[in-house]
Amino acid sequence: MIQNHGMEGAMTGRHGRVGAQREATLDRGHYVGEANFTPEHLHSMSFQVLQLHALRPRRVLEVGVGNGFVSTFLRQSGIEVVTADINPGLGADICAPLDQLPALLVGERFDVVSCCEVLEHIPFEQFGAQLDALRTLAPQAFLSLPGHFPWLGLAGRLGVHNRFVNVALGLRIPCRRRLTDGHYWEIGSHWRTRRAALVAAMRTRWAQVDSGVFPLHRYHYWFRCAGAAALP
Repeated sequence: MIQNHGMEGAMTGRHGRVGAQREATLDRGHYVGEANFTPEHLHSMSFQVLQLHALRPRRVLEVGVGNGFVSTFLRQSGIEVVTADINPGLGADICAPLDQLPALLVGERFDVVSCCEVLEHIPFEQFGAQLDALRTLAPQAFLSLPGHFPWLGLAGRLGVHNRFVNVALGLRIPCRRRLTDGHYWEIGSHWRTRRAALVAAMRTRWAQVDSGVFPLHRYHYWFRCAGAAALP
C-alpha cells in the first residue's frame, strides 16, 4: 500500500468537524455501521456498481473506497480495480489525497475513475483542481455528490413479473439546513454549488457530461463524464 497523506487541518463550523484529518481518522465502523444497512444506502452502492459496469471498463480507479462494496463486486465480475483513500485504516491500495494521485500514478492507465461521495469533504475552492486531477487519471469519470435541499415524495420500482422501471414522484423543498457532518458543501448549499454550475465546470474538462439523481436515493446526484473538452 502506498501512503502519502499530505493532510490539511480539520476545521469546525456550522457543518461540524470537517477536513482531511477527520476523513483520515474515521473508524472503519463508520462505513459498516447500522446506518449503512438502510435500503437507500445499499441502493446507492449497487447503483454505482451498475453505472460503472455499464461503461464496460477493464480497469477502474476508485477514489474513496468506503466499505469496499463497489470495488469488491467489480473485482468479482472480472474488472481490475485499484483503490485509493486518504484513510489508512480502510485498506486501500493507495493511501493519499486525490490531488496527489496523478503524480503517484504516472504511467498507469485506467478506463474509468470513480469518485463517489468524496469531493464534498474538500473545500469547494479546490473543486476545479480536483476535477483536473480526475481528468488526468482516466478518460472517463463517474462522480456522485450529496444534495442539500430535502426531497419529499415517493420513489420505487414499477413493473410486471421481472421487468421493472424506476418511478419517482416528488419535489425539492428549498430550505436551508445544517450541512451534514464532514461536508464543506453540498449541491445547492450555495449559489456556486448549484447543479448547473457543477455541470458547467465539468464541461470545461470533458466533452460529454450527463447527470441525474439516484433513482431510489434522491439525496445523491450522479455525474458521468467522458471525452476531452475542446480547447477554448
